[in-house]
Amino acid sequence: MDSAGPRSPVPGHLDEWESRWATYDEPTYQAVLNYIRPEDVVLDIGAGDLRLARRMAATARHVYAIEMQPDLLTHQKPLPANLTVLCADARSIPWPRGITLGVLLMRHCAHVGLYAARLRAADCRGLITNARWRLDVEWMDLGLRLPWTNVEFGWYACLCGQTGFVAGPPELLTEARMFQVSETENCPACLY
Repeated sequence: MDSAGPRSPVPGHLDEWESRWATYDEPTYQAVLNYIRPEDVVLDIGAGDLRLARRMAATARHVYAIEMQPDLLTHQKPLPANLTVLCADARSIPWPRGITLGVLLMRHCAHVGLYAARLRAADCRGLITNARWRLDVEWMDLGLRLPWTNVEFGWYACLCGQTGFVAGPPELLTEARMFQVSETENCPACLY
């Protein structure tokens, strides 16, 4: 370990970027692991060096880890039998059937909406991510949501990945409303 944090097991051009930005702290990984159930078939999108995928495989029935950087996958220890690694762009490849849970631990990802829509179409129950708010890990339920037009006032988080605040009369603002988030779909960003 150096002053930048844990070093990537991958030598070369990705080493500095991976060691500074791609790894997360233990509480972040634990927040994801708390959602994993033994019956889950997990799709880990942007799996990196597989450190989280291996830990999820210790609990889940199966983990499919997709990573598009081959350098991150070349120096791996043997994989558990229930961990399948795909070196590809998750946006464009067919996904395995039977996925029950998606994981997108990639705060900078701009494709939350695409992944959420594909997981929802596959009857997946949820997406665990830190990419929508670009903050802490959250559970995105992929079931039916409130239409955005029904949000009267306050914070919203759309299935497409957009977040925001619907303004309204100041008298509607309460302390409780400041911390309430409406889970929506079909927000104005969905139209673009």
